[in-house]
Amino acid sequence: MWWERQSRRYGRRRVLGGIAAGAVLAATSGAVGRTQTEEVEVRLRETNAPVAAGERLEVTADLAGRTAMTVDARLVVGHDPETVEERSVSVDGDETASITLGYETPRVRRTQSFPVRVETDAGADQRTVTVVGTDDGESATIRPDADEITVQPGTSVLFEVAAGRRLEPTDLEWEADDAIAGDLALAGDYTFLTGTGAYLAAPETGGTYGVGVTVPTETGSSSHDWTLEVAPDGRGRPTIESFDSDPDPDATVGTDDVVESRLVARDPEGRLDRVVWIEGQNRTVVRVDHLEGERDEATLARTGPGWVAAGYPTAARAVCEDGRTSEEAVVDGPEIRPPFAVEILGTNEPLEGGDRLEVEIEVENEGGMMAVGDTTQEIELLVGTDREQVDSTTVTVPFGTTETVVLGYETYPVATADTFPVRVESPDDAAERTVTVDAGG
Repeated sequence: MWWERQSRRYGRRRVLGGIAAGAVLAATSGAVGRTQTEEVEVRLRETNAPVAAGERLEVTADLAGRTAMTVDARLVVGHDPETVEERSVSVDGDETASITLGYETPRVRRTQSFPVRVETDAGADQRTVTVVGTDDGESATIRPDADEITVQPGTSVLFEVAAGRRLEPTDLEWEADDAIAGDLALAGDYTFLTGTGAYLAAPETGGTYGVGVTVPTETGSSSHDWTLEVAPDGRGRPTIESFDSDPDPDATVGTDDVVESRLVARDPEGRLDRVVWIEGQNRTVVRVDHLEGERDEATLARTGPGWVAAGYPTAARAVCEDGRTSEEAVVDGPEIRPPFAVEILGTNEPLEGGDRLEVEIEVENEGGMMAVGDTTQEIELLVGTDREQVDSTTVTVPFGTTETVVLGYETYPVATADTFPVRVESPDDAAERTVTVDAGG
């Protein structure tokens, strides 16, 4: 069976699931927005969804600040956003604090999927979760939302089920014709992220196909079956009309700069439901976010090196309520330059006004092993409180190594001793110290 063939990949997913660990991810779609300032970064780490209706839904987020502060964090849920819990947490400078917020879900009769968001006054992050309705038993179908669906040849369909607990790919037994199997590894990774079972069908020729799944439950198991008709008069796939990166692929940015991937999706049937974001390095699903209606847009915002620093694109698929799925669209991001750390090793003090001041600088490439950004960067020497640039040089530093450079300039004659700051800068780091120039004899 296909799920047995994927077990090796699932172990790899657990190892590589932190590909975004060096990145902070957030997304916006529809009316749900996301903002970020330099004060606080919010990263939604995990939820316990899916849960059964009436059970407590919990969401854990990491908050990172540059200075020590107390932050009011709120859990906001639903398409019509409602705050269900709010609590304060202390964030130390340059440290990460974790907070878990939650609420008892209503005892809804039918299974529902909706966004949850952890927000502060300075930032927010969100995810889509599922609550299994009381009338749906111990498991429920999410998509397709009917027992039968007819699509045109070449239209992929995502089949998805939920239980009252998180599922893993090996929990499920899917039954389907191998001829319609799509990217099953991607479907398995979708399950790892969402906790809902998934199978991706990609029928190319007409015909009638059965898709079934057995889901383990607390009392045994439950089964769900669909009929997939593939015919020219069926529904076509949704499309991703545009997919852009800001900054664009011709730009160069640092690892602390925000990179946004923006898309516009369209479904003539007016049944857009979500977008699946995929990183291009290990082909793992990094986010799932809400879409709605006939035409909608979404943005994935990212800081940190991640896969883009290794030269890989960001991919996405739009998914409809009935499971119809767009072709995968990809966009390249900007070049991520590796951060060069600088340290002043020393100067040629003591010296008199009119002598040449020389500053010895150590430059270290702190980028990742897989980074493909330019390893040649400019180092500048600035002097005085107004930081006047007096010298610069370019230096090439391969990953994991250091280089030493010397910058300097001819100081001005002075009648009395003059003490002033000197500063060296790379594009992403700086170091400073004070020097003294004595009066000439």
